[in-house]
Amino acid sequence: MYFITIYPRIDDTIELYEREMIMKQIIVMIVMSNLLLANVGIVKNIIGKVELQRAQKVLLLHKGSAVNNGDIIMTKSKSSIGITFDDGTRLSLGENAIFVINKFKVDPAKKEYDVDLNLKKGKAVFSSGKVGKLAPESVKFRIPEGIIGIRGTKFAVEVK
Repeated sequence: MYFITIYPRIDDTIELYEREMIMKQIIVMIVMSNLLLANVGIVKNIIGKVELQRAQKVLLLHKGSAVNNGDIIMTKSKSSIGITFDDGTRLSLGENAIFVINKFKVDPAKKEYDVDLNLKKGKAVFSSGKVGKLAPESVKFRIPEGIIGIRGTKFAVEVK
């Protein structure tokens, strides 16, 4: 009786390895894109027409809509919006406002706090949630004239 051992060709082994690496890269990209587009807040109330620009698309917001990192929120004439972020931070925008959520990351379990918001135009009322108590120094609320540091829990600002 004879036994024959068949070994895979080197080319087949390399091809299998390359496929495995490509699949791993695809999985990492999917996970990372989900993290970047993770919901950071929700629209609690809305009056009039409010648009959201996300990845070169413009969408109409409504009560219950999710907001994400990188979103640009634009209120129209006679419109306003109220957003509650994941940590309980609340934001209200008045008419003709332009607001950018550069980054909103609050993870008390990992002690990771990074909030970077930008009011380009209009009126806003900001009331900090957990981040204001746990890491107020990690909150950046940008306006064209500078950055508002969070030392209390609530403020109002207008950018013309």
